[in-house]
Amino acid sequence: MQILDINQKDYDQKRPVYEDIKIDTAFRKISPRSIGFHVWRIQQDHVETLPKEQYGTFYDECAYVIYAASLTGTTCDKNTISREIKTAGAAIERNIHFWLGANITSERSKSAAYKIIELDLHLDHKTTQFRESQGNEGIRFLSYFKEDGILVHSGSDASSTPPEPRLYQIAGTAPQRCIQQKTISWQCFHSGQVMILQTGPIVFVWIGRSTGSSERIFGIRMGERLQKLHGIAELAIVDDGYEQSMSIARKDVWNAYLNLAKRFVKPMPLTPSSADMLLKLYQCDTVNGVFRVELVKTGTLEQADLYGRDSIYIVDYFPRAIWIWIGRSSHKQNRAEAMRHVRGYVIKKGYPASTPVARVIDGLEPAEFLSLFPAWVSADINGNTVKGLSEKFDALTLIQRPRMAAKIQLMDDGSGDMTVYQIGIDEVKEIPLKYAKTFYSGNCYAVHYEVACSTENANGSLPNSIRNVVYLWCGLNAPPEHRTIGEAFLNELCEHLKKNVVQVRITEGMEPPHFLQIFKGALIVLNAQDPSLEQGGGVVNIRKYPTSFVLKVVGNTTYSCKAVQVSSKTLYYPEDCYILKAPDNEVWIWCGQYSTGDSREMAKSIASQLGEYNLVMEGNETDEFFNSVGEKFLKQLKKTTTAGNIITPAVQMNVSQTWDHSVIGLYRCQLLDEGKPTLRQIFGFTQQDLKPDSVYLLDAGNIVYVWIGEHALHEDRSQCWDLAKQLIATHPVQRDTAMPIATVRQGEEPITFVGFFDSWDKKYFEQCVLYENLRSTIEYPNGGGRLPGAPIPAARSSVRSDDGSSEDFDRYQKYPLDMLRGDPTNLPASVNPTRKEVHLTHDDFVTVFSMTYHEFEELPKWKQVELKKQKKLF
Repeated sequence: MQILDINQKDYDQKRPVYEDIKIDTAFRKISPRSIGFHVWRIQQDHVETLPKEQYGTFYDECAYVIYAASLTGTTCDKNTISREIKTAGAAIERNIHFWLGANITSERSKSAAYKIIELDLHLDHKTTQFRESQGNEGIRFLSYFKEDGILVHSGSDASSTPPEPRLYQIAGTAPQRCIQQKTISWQCFHSGQVMILQTGPIVFVWIGRSTGSSERIFGIRMGERLQKLHGIAELAIVDDGYEQSMSIARKDVWNAYLNLAKRFVKPMPLTPSSADMLLKLYQCDTVNGVFRVELVKTGTLEQADLYGRDSIYIVDYFPRAIWIWIGRSSHKQNRAEAMRHVRGYVIKKGYPASTPVARVIDGLEPAEFLSLFPAWVSADINGNTVKGLSEKFDALTLIQRPRMAAKIQLMDDGSGDMTVYQIGIDEVKEIPLKYAKTFYSGNCYAVHYEVACSTENANGSLPNSIRNVVYLWCGLNAPPEHRTIGEAFLNELCEHLKKNVVQVRITEGMEPPHFLQIFKGALIVLNAQDPSLEQGGGVVNIRKYPTSFVLKVVGNTTYSCKAVQVSSKTLYYPEDCYILKAPDNEVWIWCGQYSTGDSREMAKSIASQLGEYNLVMEGNETDEFFNSVGEKFLKQLKKTTTAGNIITPAVQMNVSQTWDHSVIGLYRCQLLDEGKPTLRQIFGFTQQDLKPDSVYLLDAGNIVYVWIGEHALHEDRSQCWDLAKQLIATHPVQRDTAMPIATVRQGEEPITFVGFFDSWDKKYFEQCVLYENLRSTIEYPNGGGRLPGAPIPAARSSVRSDDGSSEDFDRYQKYPLDMLRGDPTNLPASVNPTRKEVHLTHDDFVTVFSMTYHEFEELPKWKQVELKKQKKLF
């Protein structure tokens, strides 16, 4: 049992005396019943209120307090207008952040910690508190500044640093941060970032070769902002490895600060893996003035683990965040000292000082905290659970109400045309619809469904939709080679359909609502391989059902129902209905004593596929029934029932039961760690967060959508399935790795995807600015094409090792000429010794070979080898 005693000497801030707290005048102007967004900078003994135009601009020697208040369930940002909420019973979500610059003094840090206690007291301790440090800001904090990003200057105010020269580094995503560097040196450069060199006559925007277009666009926008702010005449864009292509005048200015003769650009840095993150729960108490924490649980957490209204717990999810949870009846002194205690815990554990920490109050937990738990019921959060939905949905109604479509995951009412294919080792054959509603667990099936109603024949102003959905259903006992063949067939089918298609991969037992809806809730899954496969592996039109079997009816609506084969020893619930095919070919529906009329109706619909059926109720079985199925079946079925108790079946969670922002998350995918994907969550996401050059994952609880931008790289697209599986596997809440995964292409979003966004404009992506177009308008403001010379290196999110491609010269990792000519044993593993030349920058290549790489590639191979030997690069 792990117990930590945290003494006062462990803390990095002075112990507050609750009775002596005096609230700052600036805080008193904030009404506890108002929503809005406010930023203050910490001075020695007071806080300075910042004007709105300075929101998002910080100094690295300062501390700031940010207060964001919004109606519960809505988001807030720097554009939120302050207003009083007079509606009785309206719940307000209040968040306090204190931001600490990288070069802040300990005195200012302590002042900030004390000031949030004052603001928290003014708001009656009904706030969530976050400690933010420069470069380690949380997703909620970053969401406040998505529109313009974050600008961090060096110093304590505008007068503390000369306006030029300055060097800024663009870092992070959603939003990006522009951070001034303490020194102007090549040591600050690496290929995975955009840099801005601000001089008197010119603002240079240097584009790292491994950056994506989103980072490049932000860098140019920030360069324009700095240019306007300081009245600088010229903006110049410089490409990594093409610095020598600048004009002589620009090179003279650049060389005055960063000598090109000493140029050294580091490769893209590695990103630490998050695979080892583990949830830990500690119970806290104060004994004789000493704060004590005791480990009580490791791994998956439940809401019930946080018991006791006067209790205190720490949820350790290092390195992502450390949370301290305060029971709602806990003493106010505990609320005031909570951040001090959790900071002491971080220090005692030896975690970095930059580790994010937060305080949450029982009943006021934010979405980021709730996402650590598989299910959460809160009396203070309304409207998250959808109840009383009708099982019948008109296709046009769903398109007109995409939010409802997303909640129940129905693209239409299932009335469109369907084609079912069975996957075989040697062939893929279409199954006649008469037999298409029976699947076998040992097989894989492809289903092509044509959506019944799309926006094209409905109303052009409605959210965009799709025409086709292609599903791959894989049985639990299907051979791996069937899945591989099925995936290839799915890709071929999508290529044939070309546009307006969504691709979904399903594993048996995890069928999404729309898949069940297109079968009208009458899908049958048998625990065997299709007997027709035994006849040479082909597919025949006549299905031969097993002599006898038992089906359990799961669900009670057309979008939640199916029938799965079970053994006679399966666990029985009195709410269940069963379909029995007896050895004498009679078909029976046996209904538990507490089964509902809806369940019985769905059972009738399924049983009708097997022929004429008879229905009996539990306790009223006839002699005919027993003679047909045998009494042994019923005895074995009930044998597993706990005597004297009615066992309540576990309710399968679906999206409609978990409709809240703690379950639904948007993640941007990046290939940072030498090609390994990294996921960055975007808080309070909107359609504007979807960038055409990237791949995103929308985690909707029981399905993951992969959104692929029109300009996303091929290597990003090819990893989309693996990205989704990584998200599922690394989620703090244990997930079924077999959950459905759907791919969605930009401009072809189904309403089940669109509905997760508060508003959707299908013409939005037509207005998106592309990097190449933005660059052309800056370099050639009067129009005209790019002049002959160095090409614009393509935007990318990863660098490549050698694959023999001549078109991707700029995508190879670049190394200094001396290293490539040096000891071969010291070369990085990604360098092919016979193709060292592709790892030169453009400038070094031209200097060494007196020609461009394209010209070099046009030479005969023997000539290329001869030149490389002459230049000591072979």
